[in-house]
Amino acid sequence: MNKNKKISGFTLIELLMVIAIIGILAGILIPTVGAVRKQANIAASKSQLSSYVNAIQLFKGEYSYLPFVTSSTDVELDLSQKSTSTEFIETLSARNASSGVKKSVNGNRRLISFHSFSESEFYLNDSDVTDPTQIADRFNNTNIIIVIDGDGDGEITVKDLNAADMDIRAAVSAYVETDASIGAPAYSLAN
Repeated sequence: MNKNKKISGFTLIELLMVIAIIGILAGILIPTVGAVRKQANIAASKSQLSSYVNAIQLFKGEYSYLPFVTSSTDVELDLSQKSTSTEFIETLSARNASSGVKKSVNGNRRLISFHSFSESEFYLNDSDVTDPTQIADRFNNTNIIIVIDGDGDGEITVKDLNAADMDIRAAVSAYVETDASIGAPAYSLAN
């Protein structure tokens, strides 16, 4: 038997150093991935808002008036209100939000679907069931505000990321208010 044969392998110190280096790299990488995911969700949510704005403008192109406008003042549709959200869905899709049956709402008498709502646009409740009568963004935030130029001056007021009022030249725009309870950020189509 040869007693001079040396067994090669890692020492405990070398193994601990590798684990420490991996831990440091993970500590740097994980927050970066979270920030990228947040920005991706904001971009997807802005795209969702933009499609709502386009649907409202298509409605105006078809019927020669903006939906949801009942007076000569600018309108803020607060989609966090379930009844407003349901009316918004039914008007732009020409369908009953709960049953999916064709329905004429807010003058969409030709039953034209200006927007086809997907499951990812609806609120996900605590039981992980989507609510087809409540709109939410990619953060599951329902604090969505659609601003419509009701007075016809071509200018509306929206909130920017700092919650300040900002006048923009547009007939329709949208923004989302923060929801601290779920960690959802505020953002706007105006910026």
